[in-house]
Amino acid sequence: MKTIFHSHDLNTDHQSVVMSQHNLNAPNPVLPDMLKALKPDMEIFASVNHQEEDDPFMHKNIVFETIKHFTSADGYITDQVFTDRHHHLDSMFVSELSKLIGDKHFIIGPDFAKIPYFRQSHILDELIEYDVSGVMYDLRGTDFKNYNELQPLAKLKIHAKKRIQIIPVVESPERQEELLKSIPFEIVYIHA
Repeated sequence: MKTIFHSHDLNTDHQSVVMSQHNLNAPNPVLPDMLKALKPDMEIFASVNHQEEDDPFMHKNIVFETIKHFTSADGYITDQVFTDRHHHLDSMFVSELSKLIGDKHFIIGPDFAKIPYFRQSHILDELIEYDVSGVMYDLRGTDFKNYNELQPLAKLKIHAKKRIQIIPVVESPERQEELLKSIPFEIVYIHA
């Protein structure tokens, strides 16, 4: 089982990190390259979100340029691929991202959990077609003793099988242990 930790600085002892600001916007542009230079064996995922840009054309181009800049990252995370209040994918954008990212990891961020339950499996199938490596599922604030709250995630995990990684997002290592008692996962992202 792998745990990925959130970081926005160079002082981390974790083996696998998501480099981003606290709100999952893109990190300081020098951090991923510097961290990789300091710790070549570390697995670094760079967030490429730019939530403050409202113009769709500019936003897409900023994301493309951010990916081109973070060449040392092992993978990229973005939430900003949904349209129509998380009911659909921006298929053209996801396709272009997939081509640009190539053989590195392409992960959809925790906003995936905002997709209405009845659309999640369908959108997951679309993401698989675009070679997306994984989707994060935000469980921060979820009561793990209430199985009704975990049911959509459990069904999605069964639907995903081995085709794509479902990566739950929790607040702490303690919450990770609590979650894993109910549903086993290969990867968990800890982001307070």
